[in-house]
Amino acid sequence: MAFAIGLRVYRVSITRKSDKERMTIGPAAAPCDLFAFAEQFAQIKQEPTVESEEQRTWFFEPKDTNSIRTVHGYINYGTHGFESKFKDVKTRKEKYSRQSSDLEEIPLYFQMWIPEDSEFALMAFQSFQSRSCVGFVRASMIASFEERYPQYRLNFNVVANHATFLNSAPVKSVTFHRPKTVSDRAERYFLGRGSDEVDYDLTVRARKRGYSLSTYGELKDRFPATTQGYVEFDGHQFENVTADVQIGRKRRSVGVYGTGFDAGYLDISEQVRREPSGHPVFASIESEVDEILQDFFAGMTA
Repeated sequence: MAFAIGLRVYRVSITRKSDKERMTIGPAAAPCDLFAFAEQFAQIKQEPTVESEEQRTWFFEPKDTNSIRTVHGYINYGTHGFESKFKDVKTRKEKYSRQSSDLEEIPLYFQMWIPEDSEFALMAFQSFQSRSCVGFVRASMIASFEERYPQYRLNFNVVANHATFLNSAPVKSVTFHRPKTVSDRAERYFLGRGSDEVDYDLTVRARKRGYSLSTYGELKDRFPATTQGYVEFDGHQFENVTADVQIGRKRRSVGVYGTGFDAGYLDISEQVRREPSGHPVFASIESEVDEILQDFFAGMTA
């Protein structure tokens, strides 16, 4: 099974701290043109930032683009600080012994789109098999902005929590992932394989053409997480929940709850082409993100 490729989209705005007034973000705006700030931030952060406590590193690799007021490219995300063995998946023979000082680095696509005549920008950050550095990048960007403009605040809000159009979007199917326990009866259908060797999901679909199960907003309210970190359905507990939601012209898999599947997480694994390395082809994920941001912006400004 291919590694999951996900996307988190944020609504980014500037407010004045004294009265919480929302500012415009275009040229000649106070305190700055957000596009110019984002472009400069990506340029400055091309040297690795080391997150010492978490033993992570990240740095920007901006790419050229013909898109107006857009900054995009890769964020190279590295992990280190532990030892492991690399083996051939077929022969099981050891090929390399990783040391704690070795840095494993993966490329994660990002796009910052800052429309000229708007009060908010949209920024998208890719994840790879739940690996994401967006928390580090977001914190650094906010700190840099507020150090430069102390009277203003840079706000990142998950689009799913602030887009009424998404809350009203119809849900065609809901999938519950990773049950807390698997019944003995289910184990018998795994043909001798342990439950840790297979993906075990439960999907509920609207049967009739043109019908939906609910809206995305209703779904989030219907399956609140328990204090143990699970959602309950049909007497079983599941770690993650995703929904097949109509967004623009396409149905997309959107996270509802769970680690790596939090509200607003978009699974684009099936929509992008992949390199032999398993990572998305740059032009493919660029095109997919372009379409998603355009659909979100249209829905949020309608």
